[in-house]
Amino acid sequence: MTKKFVLPMFVTVVASISLLGGCVIAVDGDGDHDAFEANWDLDREYSKLKGADVASDSVMARVSSNGCTTKDFIGADVRKTGEDRFSVGFYREKQDFCRALLPEGVALTWSFAELGIPDGAEVKVRNPISN
Repeated sequence: MTKKFVLPMFVTVVASISLLGGCVIAVDGDGDHDAFEANWDLDREYSKLKGADVASDSVMARVSSNGCTTKDFIGADVRKTGEDRFSVGFYREKQDFCRALLPEGVALTWSFAELGIPDGAEVKVRNPISN
Protein backbone atom coordinates (compact mmCIF):
# COMPACT_ATOMS: atom_id res chain seq x y z
CA MET A 1 0.00 0.00 0.00
CA THR A 2 2.84 2.40 0.68
CA LYS A 3 4.21 1.68 -2.77
CA LYS A 4 1.17 3.36 -4.36
CA PHE A 5 1.98 6.66 -2.63
CA VAL A 6 5.75 6.66 -3.09
CA LEU A 7 5.69 7.32 -6.84
CA PRO A 8 3.10 10.16 -6.81
CA MET A 9 4.89 11.79 -3.86
CA PHE A 10 8.23 11.52 -5.70
CA VAL A 11 6.74 13.09 -8.85
CA THR A 12 5.24 15.92 -6.78
CA VAL A 13 8.58 16.64 -5.07
CA VAL A 14 10.50 16.59 -8.38
CA ALA A 15 7.93 18.88 -10.03
CA SER A 16 8.13 21.31 -7.11
CA ILE A 17 11.93 21.38 -7.21
CA SER A 18 12.02 21.98 -10.97
CA LEU A 19 9.53 24.86 -10.65
CA LEU A 20 11.57 26.49 -7.88
CA GLY A 21 14.95 25.77 -9.44
CA GLY A 22 14.79 28.40 -12.17
CA CYS A 23 17.13 31.38 -12.14
CA VAL A 24 16.43 34.91 -13.30
CA ILE A 25 19.15 37.46 -14.04
CA ALA A 26 18.02 41.03 -14.47
CA VAL A 27 20.32 43.55 -16.14
CA ASP A 28 19.58 47.27 -16.11
CA GLY A 29 18.36 48.41 -19.51
CA ASP A 30 20.76 51.38 -19.74
CA GLY A 31 23.73 49.16 -20.59
CA ASP A 32 25.42 49.52 -17.16
CA HIS A 33 27.01 46.14 -16.43
CA ASP A 34 29.04 47.14 -13.33
CA ALA A 35 26.74 45.38 -10.85
CA PHE A 36 26.83 42.19 -12.93
CA GLU A 37 30.60 42.29 -13.50
CA ALA A 38 31.38 42.86 -9.82
CA ASN A 39 30.12 39.36 -8.98
CA TRP A 40 31.53 37.59 -12.04
CA ASP A 41 34.28 35.63 -10.32
CA LEU A 42 33.87 35.56 -6.56
CA ASP A 43 35.83 32.34 -6.07
CA ARG A 44 39.06 34.24 -6.82
CA GLU A 45 40.62 31.55 -8.93
CA TYR A 46 44.22 32.39 -9.75
CA SER A 47 44.11 31.96 -13.50
CA LYS A 48 47.15 31.57 -15.71
CA LEU A 49 49.22 34.64 -16.39
CA LYS A 50 51.05 35.27 -19.66
CA GLY A 51 54.06 36.38 -17.62
CA ALA A 52 55.15 37.80 -14.28
CA ASP A 53 58.17 39.60 -12.89
CA VAL A 54 59.10 40.62 -9.37
CA ALA A 55 61.49 43.59 -9.09
CA SER A 56 62.97 45.10 -5.93
CA ASP A 57 59.91 47.27 -5.31
CA SER A 58 57.16 46.13 -7.71
CA VAL A 59 55.32 43.13 -9.18
CA MET A 60 54.33 42.93 -12.86
CA ALA A 61 51.64 40.55 -14.12
CA ARG A 62 50.97 40.08 -17.85
CA VAL A 63 47.27 39.23 -18.17
CA SER A 64 44.91 38.40 -21.02
CA SER A 65 43.04 41.42 -22.33
CA ASN A 66 40.43 42.23 -24.93
CA GLY A 67 41.68 45.82 -25.03
CA CYS A 68 40.26 47.48 -21.91
CA THR A 69 41.86 45.60 -19.00
CA THR A 70 43.52 47.85 -16.42
CA LYS A 71 44.59 47.29 -12.81
CA ASP A 72 41.00 48.09 -11.81
CA PHE A 73 39.98 44.81 -13.48
CA ILE A 74 42.49 42.67 -11.56
CA GLY A 75 42.54 41.92 -7.84
CA ALA A 76 45.61 40.95 -5.83
CA ASP A 77 45.51 38.57 -2.87
CA VAL A 78 48.64 39.19 -0.75
CA ARG A 79 49.62 36.71 1.96
CA LYS A 80 52.51 36.83 4.40
CA THR A 81 54.40 33.52 4.20
CA GLY A 82 57.33 34.22 6.49
CA GLU A 83 59.21 36.89 8.42
CA ASP A 84 59.90 39.03 5.34
CA ARG A 85 58.28 36.87 2.64
CA PHE A 86 55.00 37.35 0.82
CA SER A 87 53.05 35.67 -1.98
CA VAL A 88 50.67 37.38 -4.39
CA GLY A 89 47.83 35.77 -6.34
CA PHE A 90 46.17 37.76 -9.11
CA TYR A 91 42.52 37.19 -10.05
CA ARG A 92 40.06 38.89 -12.40
CA GLU A 93 37.46 41.08 -10.69
CA LYS A 94 35.77 42.46 -13.84
CA GLN A 95 35.46 41.03 -17.33
CA ASP A 96 36.89 42.91 -20.31
CA PHE A 97 34.11 43.19 -22.90
CA CYS A 98 36.17 45.10 -25.47
CA ARG A 99 37.02 43.41 -28.78
CA ALA A 100 40.65 44.23 -29.53
CA LEU A 101 43.09 41.51 -30.53
CA LEU A 102 45.93 41.53 -27.96
CA PRO A 103 47.63 38.10 -28.13
CA GLU A 104 50.40 39.28 -25.77
CA GLY A 105 47.88 40.61 -23.24
CA VAL A 106 48.80 43.66 -21.14
CA ALA A 107 51.51 44.13 -18.53
CA LEU A 108 50.18 45.63 -15.30
CA THR A 109 52.53 46.71 -12.49
CA TRP A 110 51.82 47.17 -8.78
CA SER A 111 54.30 48.76 -6.38
CA PHE A 112 55.03 46.97 -3.13
CA ALA A 113 53.37 49.94 -1.39
CA GLU A 114 50.14 49.41 -3.39
CA LEU A 115 50.13 45.75 -2.33
CA GLY A 116 50.96 46.49 1.32
CA ILE A 117 54.34 44.75 1.07
CA PRO A 118 57.34 46.30 2.86
CA ASP A 119 60.40 47.36 0.86
CA GLY A 120 63.05 44.66 0.50
CA ALA A 121 60.64 41.76 1.05
CA GLU A 122 60.88 38.51 -0.88
CA VAL A 123 57.80 38.10 -3.11
CA LYS A 124 56.51 35.07 -5.01
CA VAL A 125 53.62 35.05 -7.54
CA ARG A 126 51.20 32.17 -6.94
CA ASN A 127 49.59 32.11 -10.41
CA PRO A 128 50.74 29.58 -12.98
CA ILE A 129 52.49 31.12 -16.01
CA SER A 130 51.55 30.04 -19.54
CA ASN A 131 51.72 31.60 -22.99
